[in-house]
Amino acid sequence: MPLSKRNRRGLFWLLTVCLLISIAPRVFNEIYALEMPDISQEELLSIHNEMAAAEEKREEKSSEDKVVRYHVPPNKFDPNDYTIEDWVSLGMSEKQAEVVVKFAKRGLKSNDDLKRVFVFPAELFDLVKDSTFYPAKEDKPKWEKEEKIMEPVNLNTANQEVLETIPGIGPYYAAKILEYRNKLGGYIGKEQLLELWKFDNEKLLEIDEYIFVGTISLEKLNINEAPVEELKNHPYIDYSVANSIVKMRLHNPYVEISDIKRSKLIDEELFKKLKPYLRTQ
Repeated sequence: MPLSKRNRRGLFWLLTVCLLISIAPRVFNEIYALEMPDISQEELLSIHNEMAAAEEKREEKSSEDKVVRYHVPPNKFDPNDYTIEDWVSLGMSEKQAEVVVKFAKRGLKSNDDLKRVFVFPAELFDLVKDSTFYPAKEDKPKWEKEEKIMEPVNLNTANQEVLETIPGIGPYYAAKILEYRNKLGGYIGKEQLLELWKFDNEKLLEIDEYIFVGTISLEKLNINEAPVEELKNHPYIDYSVANSIVKMRLHNPYVEISDIKRSKLIDEELFKKLKPYLRTQ
């Protein structure tokens, strides 16, 4: 059926509206789209350099904001008069400060003496070396006794009284050193003192120059004859190890000291500690 004039007009407008709807988004985007800037390589490089410089500045500021560990003394000072609190205020730990004060009690005569204090940080020394002074000590009157230079003490022969003369060793440690010497059968090295209760590296370093271990005939345990009770009394042998040593010798007596390593309880480290204190006959 042919369309009427009115229907044709309506169809025309309908098609026009559909066409406008379909192209409207494209027209809108063309009108309002943002233009991308045209950036050259030189401009990009300049922006990169600016960002890198800003980052470097932030890192420098962060580094400056960090707490400085050691400090320059507020004024000139005599290290012999500094207290633990004074050294701590310059950045030392309390333990380091205690050791320095102990050395100062013996008398520090120069920066060389101060530098030789083994716990003194090199970084702090560089900060204080230009602020120190050491007053000249007055000559002692002729009637005053000169300070004795102490002879090193042999840990294997010294008695209680002699041990107590060691700076830093009082009656308590003197007694413990003697007691442990008897249990061991004699010392073979200074480091064995570290096995004493509350005797640490700091204490050993403090007395190191005043002690030595002289050669002696160690008291040795006969591993082919000593009973469990006798073996376990040695500081390096507990009941299990002592029992193992006795059981293994029942059928195969020990020919060499190293034969005790047949025991699973005796590793190389323990064997090295025990060896000087053992014998086979």
